[in-house]
Amino acid sequence: MDFLKRLVWIFTSPGRVFDDIREHRVAWVQPWLLSSAIYAFITWIAMPIQRAVLEVHPDLTTEQLEQQLEVMDKFGFMWVILAPAGALVITFVMAGLSYIAVTLASRAANFKQYLTLSFFTGIVGMMGQLVSAVIIRGRGLESIAGPEDAQMALSLRALAPDNAAMRGLFGSFEFFAIWSLVLVVMGLMRIFGMSRGQSIAVAVVLWALYAGMMIIAEAFGGMGG
Repeated sequence: MDFLKRLVWIFTSPGRVFDDIREHRVAWVQPWLLSSAIYAFITWIAMPIQRAVLEVHPDLTTEQLEQQLEVMDKFGFMWVILAPAGALVITFVMAGLSYIAVTLASRAANFKQYLTLSFFTGIVGMMGQLVSAVIIRGRGLESIAGPEDAQMALSLRALAPDNAAMRGLFGSFEFFAIWSLVLVVMGLMRIFGMSRGQSIAVAVVLWALYAGMMIIAEAFGGMGG
């Protein structure tokens, strides 16, 4: 039952999750499995959205469209199956890069605990993608007339200038992403005894990495934001 309780607690009582991490009552495997299941579900419900966007994409020729749809038909389900690996790699890389800032701030730093924290806070961050996909699917795929119709206003992206880099940057200021970063700050203070300033510095590093990913996604025509 603790498995499911912690999924609720990270949203409603995050301090209880942080205490469990500090006292080694939970390891990274549990939140990884939770995030993997959520990521797989998001991937599954988002695939029809991606297909609808491709079919009305103004920059694709008929031949390019057929090729991309063929790839999606052949390998689409595999993307769902590989979701656990994707969640592991992305979280491990983000945690690994930002852990340098954690070790500089706290002698109590422990990578496994930080990775566990990263998976739990990442679950909150994923909710933006889930909410967006559910709303778009509920609105109806037939309402998608172009790539922008697959974007939801959960971030500041709509206020960005017409530039991929700026859209990615503005898109990184997203409600659930910011919520997850606030949880990182709270978790670092509670688990490792870091000061608020030190914890915020780590969160800024994480935000910079996330913003970079969003900019890359925009540059390559992704659906970030």
